[in-house]
Amino acid sequence: MTNITFASLHEKLNFLLADHQIHDFDESGLNLESVASLHAKADALCAAHGGNPQVMPDDTLAQLHPKLDLLLKGHGVDADVDADTLDSLVSVDEKLDAIIGAHDDTEESRD
Repeated sequence: MTNITFASLHEKLNFLLADHQIHDFDESGLNLESVASLHAKADALCAAHGGNPQVMPDDTLAQLHPKLDLLLKGHGVDADVDADTLDSLVSVDEKLDAIIGAHDDTEESRD
C-alpha cells in the first residue's frame, strides 16, 4: 500500500486543477500540510464545476467529502468509501483516484 500524505494528495489535486485549466491557483500562502490547503484546492475545483463551496464547512477531512462528492457526480463516477473512514487521508485519496480515473477515461475516449 502506498503511503498517503498531504503531499501525495496535493499532487493529485494539482493534476485536477491543471486538467480543469485552473492555472492561476496560488498555493504560496497555504500550509500544504493542513486540511485547509486541501479544502482550498477542492473549493477551486468545485467552483469550476458550478458548485458553491463557500457555503460548505471546511474544518475537517470529513467535511471535504461533500466537495469531492460534487466532483465525483460531475464526472459521472462514484467511489465506495467506508463512512467510518471519512476523517482519513486514505478516504480522500480513494475519491481523488476515482475522479482522476474519470479524467483518464475522458482522455482515452478523445483519442
